[in-house]
Amino acid sequence: MNVRPWLIMLFAGGLGSLAQPQIPSDMKTFNIVEWRSDKNENFSADLHKNPQLVAEKRGYPFTKTELELYAESIKLVKNENCRRDLNATLRGIINANPWATALYDATVKSAVGIESAVLHQFGHYDQCLNQHKFVDRQRYSDNTDVPSVRAQYCLVSVYINGLNVHDINSRATQQTPHQDPGQITESFWGVCVPDSCGIDDINIHLSNWLQHEVVGDPSLCQTTDSTSLQMSKAMFVYACIILFFVLLSVLSTLYHAYLLTFRATDDKMTAKEGNQTLIMALLSFSIIENTKKLFQASKDQLGLNSINGIKALAMLLILAGHALSFILGGPMYNSKFINEQLRLPTFSFLTNSLLFVDTFLLLSGFLFCRILLIELERRRGKLNVLVLYVARYIRLTPAYMAIIGFYMTWFPYVGSGPIWKQRISLEQQRCQSSWWLNILYINNYINTDLLCMFQSWYLSVDSQLFFVAPIVIYITYRSRLIGLRLLYALVVITAAIPFAVTYVEQLDPTLMVYADEVHDLARNDFYIKSYIKTHMRASAYIIGLLVGYLVHVMQEKRITLSPQLVRYIWLSAVFIGVGSMYGVTRFYVVPYTVVESSLYAGFHKLGWNFAVGWLVLAVTTGHAGWLQRALSIRAFAPISRLTYCAYLSNGIVELYHMASIRQPNYMGYLSLTNDVFSHMLDTFLLAVVVCLLFESPIHALERILLRSYGGRETGHGSHNCAKQGKETTPNTSEEQLP
Repeated sequence: MNVRPWLIMLFAGGLGSLAQPQIPSDMKTFNIVEWRSDKNENFSADLHKNPQLVAEKRGYPFTKTELELYAESIKLVKNENCRRDLNATLRGIINANPWATALYDATVKSAVGIESAVLHQFGHYDQCLNQHKFVDRQRYSDNTDVPSVRAQYCLVSVYINGLNVHDINSRATQQTPHQDPGQITESFWGVCVPDSCGIDDINIHLSNWLQHEVVGDPSLCQTTDSTSLQMSKAMFVYACIILFFVLLSVLSTLYHAYLLTFRATDDKMTAKEGNQTLIMALLSFSIIENTKKLFQASKDQLGLNSINGIKALAMLLILAGHALSFILGGPMYNSKFINEQLRLPTFSFLTNSLLFVDTFLLLSGFLFCRILLIELERRRGKLNVLVLYVARYIRLTPAYMAIIGFYMTWFPYVGSGPIWKQRISLEQQRCQSSWWLNILYINNYINTDLLCMFQSWYLSVDSQLFFVAPIVIYITYRSRLIGLRLLYALVVITAAIPFAVTYVEQLDPTLMVYADEVHDLARNDFYIKSYIKTHMRASAYIIGLLVGYLVHVMQEKRITLSPQLVRYIWLSAVFIGVGSMYGVTRFYVVPYTVVESSLYAGFHKLGWNFAVGWLVLAVTTGHAGWLQRALSIRAFAPISRLTYCAYLSNGIVELYHMASIRQPNYMGYLSLTNDVFSHMLDTFLLAVVVCLLFESPIHALERILLRSYGGRETGHGSHNCAKQGKETTPNTSEEQLP
C-alpha cells in the first residue's frame, strides 16, 4: 500500500527532537473544498494500516495507544459528515494545526479527583468554542485562514467503574458511606468535537476512544451559533419596554434637575393641589428624587422604626442561605468541606435559613394587622377592601413582571459556560410556560414542576394570606375577645398542619441541603410538597397577626410589662429560638424516624416564630433597651427598603454565578465568605436598579392614584397609614418580602 510522502516526512522530521513537524508545500494551499474532500474520509484507515506512521510519539499530543483508539473510533461512526470531520481533525492534530490541537486540548481525556467527588470535569469551554481563533497565519504563504472543522462543546456523562466516591454531599452517601467496589460512578466531562456529529455519533466515538461508557444529551451541547445573540420578537418588545422606563427616568431626572437649578422649592411648586399632584407625577421617575427617598432616614411611626433592622438582617441571612444552596448545588471541588460543616451546629444558620423567610411572613402579618386596626378605628369600621387588594397588586406586579420578562427573553444571552445552556434555558422555558401563574399569585399550587423563579413562591404565599387576613383582623376589631380566641386557634391549627402532613407524607423535617437535591429546587420533593405551600407556612403569618394585635392593645392602653417577666420571656425566647434554628444539625448527623421528623416540622417553626414574635413586640413597645436602638440605626433603612427588589433580583444573581462557572468551586471558610458577600453585593446593586426604574416610581404613582380617588393608603407593610395630612415617609418599598 502506498504511504503518503508527507506523512513519512512528518514523522521522520520529529525523530530525536521536540521540533514541530514540517508542513509539505501541498498543504499550504488547502481550501475548504479540499479540506472536506475524500482525502479526510480514509485518513484514519490509512493511518491504522501503516503502523510505522505511529511509531514516533513526539511532535503531536497523542500517545501511540491514544492515536490508535482515536483512529479506530472514527471508523465506527456512521454519519458521513461526522466521520469526515473527525478524520480532518485527526489529520490536523498530527499536522500540528493550531485549530485542531485546540479542539483536542479542550477535551477531557482522563478525569482526576473523582474519588474526592470532583464529578464535573469541564475541560476548556472557551477554547473549544473559540477554536476558530486558533489560526497560525504565519505558516501559510498566502496569509489566509486555515480551513477548520467547526467545533461544538458537549457535557457528556461518563460512567466509570472501579472508583469509590468519598465525601460527596448526598443523602445516599450519608446513609451508606461505604460504596460497593464494583459500583459504577457517573461523572461529567467536557468534550470538544465537530459540530457535524450528532449525539449518537459522539457517544460511539467517545466510548471507543475514552474506553468508558459515554452518554450524551443534545441539550448539553453548544456551538458558537447557539451562544450568539438571536433577537426574537419577545426580546425586542421587552427591550423597548425597558428603554421606555429608562427614558422616563432620564426625562424625569432632567426635569428635576431643571427645577433644582432654578431653586424651585417644594413649597413654591406645590402651592396648589392640582399643581402638587402634577409635580409629584412628573417627579415619580426621577432618579434624584427616588435615590433621596431610598437613603433618607425613616420616621419612627408607632415605634416601628426598629423593624428596619430586623428586615435588613433577615434579608442578609436569607441571601447568605441562597448563596450556600446554589454553591452547594453546583459543581464542587471539595465536597468534603461542606459535608463536614453540615454536621456542625455553627453552620445551621445557613442550612436552616428558611426560618428567616418565616421572619418576613411574621412581619407581614404583624404590620398589616397593626396598620389595619388603626385604619378601622379611624374610619369607624368602614374600609374598602377592594382598594386594599388593588393597591397591593399595583405595587407588587410591575417590578415582578420586569424580572419575569428578563427570565423569558434576555437571560440566556447574558452569560455562558459549560452548564449555562442547561440551567438558564430550563429557567426560561419554565417562565415562558407559567408566567401567568406568577402574576396571579397561585404558582405555589398549580404547575409547581414549572415553577418560574425559585423564590417566587413567597409572593404567592404572602398574597394568599394577605387576601384572607382582613377577615380575621375585622373580627378582632369587632370583638377583641372573639378575635383573640380565633387567633389562638389558628396558631394551633397552623402548627398542627405541618406535623400531620409531614407524618402522612413521610417528609423530611425541613429542606435538607444536599447537593444533589438542591441543584434544581423545582424537582425537590420536599420543596414542592411542603416548602412552598401556604398551609405549611401560615403559622408565621398568623403569629404575626397575633403580635400585631397585642402591640396595638399595649400601645393603645400604654401597658408596660414587669422587668422580671420581661427577663423571663427574653431567656425563654432566646433558648427556644436558638434550639429551633440549630436543632436541624441533629438530622444531618444520625438517621431519624418519621415521628422525629414530624415533631420538628410542626414545632421548630412555632418555636422560632415565638422568639421572633417576642422580639418584634419588645422592640415596638419599649422592652428591648439597647437592642431596640441598635435595630433602629439609620444604616438599616435603605437595606430594609430594598428587600422587595433584592428578593426579586436574587434569583438572577444566584443562577448567573452558578451557571457561568468554568471550574468546580473550591470551598473554605474564607472563600465561602467571599462568595456569599459578593452574591449579596451583586443582589443589592441589581436591586437598586430595579427599585429606581420600577418599584419606587410605581409606588409613588399608586399613592397619587389612591389619593386622587379619595382613598388613603392602607397598603400592606406601609408605615405611613396612620399619619394624618401630608405624606412624608419614603415611597420606596415597605413590603415585607424576602
